[in-house]
Amino acid sequence: MQLRDYFRIIAKRGWIIALLTVITTASALVFSYVQTPVYRSTIYLNVWPARLDWGLQQVITNLMRNYAGQITSRQTAAKVIDRLQLDITPDDLRAKLTVDPIEEDSLIQIDADDYDPLIARDIAQTTAEIFVEDIKVYMLEQDQRDRVEVSVRDYALPGVLHKPKWKINALAGAIFGILIGGLLVYILEWLEADIIRTAEDMERRLGVAVLGIIPAVTSGPRQQAKRRQA
Repeated sequence: MQLRDYFRIIAKRGWIIALLTVITTASALVFSYVQTPVYRSTIYLNVWPARLDWGLQQVITNLMRNYAGQITSRQTAAKVIDRLQLDITPDDLRAKLTVDPIEEDSLIQIDADDYDPLIARDIAQTTAEIFVEDIKVYMLEQDQRDRVEVSVRDYALPGVLHKPKWKINALAGAIFGILIGGLLVYILEWLEADIIRTAEDMERRLGVAVLGIIPAVTSGPRQQAKRRQA
């Protein structure tokens, strides 16, 4: 297809793409509006060796994923629930937590999600504090030179909006509308590919120039009256 053919299609059926884009974007915004906002609070834990030793540093790197599992364990969740007096189960609280070890920075990131930004903050802060307390108790039984120090890097702040993401949802809806509209236009053009309406359609179909066109015969009022008299 030539460039002018694309312009012709856009001029003819561009309204379909525009209409579907508006519909899908509006639907995405409505879907975002009816969702209950979820807030996320984040806190970091420092994980340091008691001495600067390469072997001990490697041990810590291997331990960090195990630490992440301990933070999201039912035992830790039960302690957090008891301290905050939350009316949920340990599994419910575990579903609110996301823990990611950042090995290159010797950090453990703890994210807590909740419908209330203050509760999200309290869950993140309390989870971090309880884990630090448990590690300190455990390290008392270890040789002082082989201990691993875990500490809270900074206190948690009230949660910020995590879901829904209005801009991302609207952009996704717009892209989806453009794709669906483009597909629909392609199907319509394909269905009408064999229909010849103009000289341009004939030239495009046969690949030869059209030298002449037989005009359509229209019957005016005078011609109809003459036919009746005859």
